Amino acid sequence: MESKKIIVPVDFTPASEQAIKQATLIALKSGFSVWLAHVKGKESSDKSLTELSTAEDNLEALAKSVKDEGVVCRYSIVDGSIFDELPAFANNGEFSMMVIGTHGIKGLKQKLLGADILKIARKTSIPCLIVQEDCVCRNFNPIVLPVGGHQGFSQLIEATATLAGLFGSEVRFYSISRKGEQEYDNIRTNGLLAEKIFGEKSVTYKRVREESNVVSVGYARQTLQYANLIDAGLVAIMSVKSEEHYYFAQADKETMINNEFNIPVLCVNGMVNF
Repeated sequence: MESKKIIVPVDFTPASEQAIKQATLIALKSGFSVWLAHVKGKESSDKSLTELSTAEDNLEALAKSVKDEGVVCRYSIVDGSIFDELPAFANNGEFSMMVIGTHGIKGLKQKLLGADILKIARKTSIPCLIVQEDCVCRNFNPIVLPVGGHQGFSQLIEATATLAGLFGSEVRFYSISRKGEQEYDNIRTNGLLAEKIFGEKSVTYKRVREESNVVSVGYARQTLQYANLIDAGLVAIMSVKSEEHYYFAQADKETMINNEFNIPVLCVNGMVNF
């Protein structure tokens, strides 16, 4: 990684506090610094000025708590929409990873249009570690990496290998086969690439293939059941859709990042310099 900073979006909720906790854990292993970012709207009023002052005080207190752990920490307040300004700020070349807390899928609009957190991850060209408010903390070990045929899949492999190297994690390179369904060439190619990169980086890995045993359109439910069975500390996925599974990929990815087992999820959009 060329950049040495982890960005953590902060909205002063338990979910963002959990994100700070996990970012601090990674920073202690990697030697990176942590940068807290709070996004506020552009409206100006006496009320918003008061809220700005309160936000600065809260950010300063949170930064101090990170510094007390032995990690360099700074913060900033960004004006604008969280869906535009946050990815733009994260993509400015200074950061190598984002750690962000999710509140799950809430409200009719999000259920119809998709989780907001996934929208942000898709616009962010650095790996996004998504953590739930009650996420399990197993030091990201083992890591479940579902096989995919995406372009840019090598970026997910690299990001996974980096975290595995930091925490001494074993990677389970996982796929589900269905009767009568052929393995796509691009999936096979990405599988071989993963084995090559993990071998070169001395990452312990195991290739796991399972027969389909869950009645579901997509693969998320069975993948998560497997992850829970082995007490996985992380699931690593592409945030964008692949061509072969395009029609159900959106729902699968939302299920992954808001999983009932509270397993953190690493997302990469395939345009990452990690």
